[in-house]
Amino acid sequence: MSSTSSKRTTHRRFYHTNPSQILRYIYLHDDHMSSSFPTAAQQQLRKISASSRSSSSLKKKRSRLNERISRSRSATTTTMASSSVTSNNNKIALIGQETSTGKLAMGLSAGRGGNRDVSVVFGEKMENAEEMTQGMDDATFEKRFYCTKEQFAKISTSSKNDENATTTSTTYIFCHESGAKQMKAMKDLKALNIVNNSNNSGDGDKCVLLSRVGINRKSKAPFKTQNEPYQQRETVQIGQIALPIGNAIGEPTIGTLDGYEESEQRAKEIFGPENVTVVRSGELRGNGPLLLADLSARLVDNMYDVKFQDLYVFQGDSQQGYTKRLNLAQILVRCAENPSSSVRDISVLSVVCKTVPIVGEQTVSEPTDRERRKGYDMSKGIAPPAIDIATVDALLANPQP
Repeated sequence: MSSTSSKRTTHRRFYHTNPSQILRYIYLHDDHMSSSFPTAAQQQLRKISASSRSSSSLKKKRSRLNERISRSRSATTTTMASSSVTSNNNKIALIGQETSTGKLAMGLSAGRGGNRDVSVVFGEKMENAEEMTQGMDDATFEKRFYCTKEQFAKISTSSKNDENATTTSTTYIFCHESGAKQMKAMKDLKALNIVNNSNNSGDGDKCVLLSRVGINRKSKAPFKTQNEPYQQRETVQIGQIALPIGNAIGEPTIGTLDGYEESEQRAKEIFGPENVTVVRSGELRGNGPLLLADLSARLVDNMYDVKFQDLYVFQGDSQQGYTKRLNLAQILVRCAENPSSSVRDISVLSVVCKTVPIVGEQTVSEPTDRERRKGYDMSKGIAPPAIDIATVDALLANPQP
């Protein structure tokens, strides 16, 4: 009796332990398609097979992991092929790197490698960077920030006294998720007087500006609500999380869409219309600053990071919907890498919607098929990788009307 109980306990312990070890391999390596991942996962699968061939649930896990290995290899091949056409020598300066989208764009820019010069214009690369990354191993760091520790360390801080600021062509990526902050950042950059807006053969500095769909439809739903002035509020500490839910502070700021519209106008004045690329997002979702095993991660991050992995690119400002931050950051960085592209005004959406009278907002685009969604869970840190560069290039080359 005791022997049987012992065997059951051992089997039960094995059943719970090994799948989580495999998921840890995926958590640490899958986003970056490490070449060692398939081998490591296969070794774990062989252990499962040898120890419990009769377990139907483990067989299902084996099948699912085999699919992940195949997808990982395929993604690795695609990424390696597409990276060969990436220009890594242009200078990129980020503004708004403290936002969720900005952090992703900064990491993706630095993570490309090569001789790229990546810098931030205002503030630090990341607030409390040492405290945030203390004790974090290399694999986890790369998963969270989409670049290695060495690449992150090379990101510099720009200064108006930088001797090379006006002698080297620079592409500025504006990543603020607030129209008011984007507008202020544009004013602050102009005050630094470091932008080279030469119109000779397009040799001047370039601008990739994050903006928003609906600027030309601000009086219609749902954009009228989105453009309501933002009211800053006092921060209330709830446990370890600080939330801006206290009393109102000062006067409401300019509406989000109004702020983005003015930012576009100022960008064209500072850089010249031919040097500005406007990338319009829908309402931003997914890829928040933390990966937490809580309800919000399951409902929000899984919805947009896992369920909607595809991307739709349209000409100009004619759509509405939602945009996944990680894929948006990939688009911003790719536009900065190809500043000579003819793309000047695009809308980038992960979920395309339309507003129907009385009924309200309806989803037009289809979610990612179930097979591609299997195995991912943002609440456990198992996230789909960013959309690959080859796909981004194809979308930018043929935006939908």
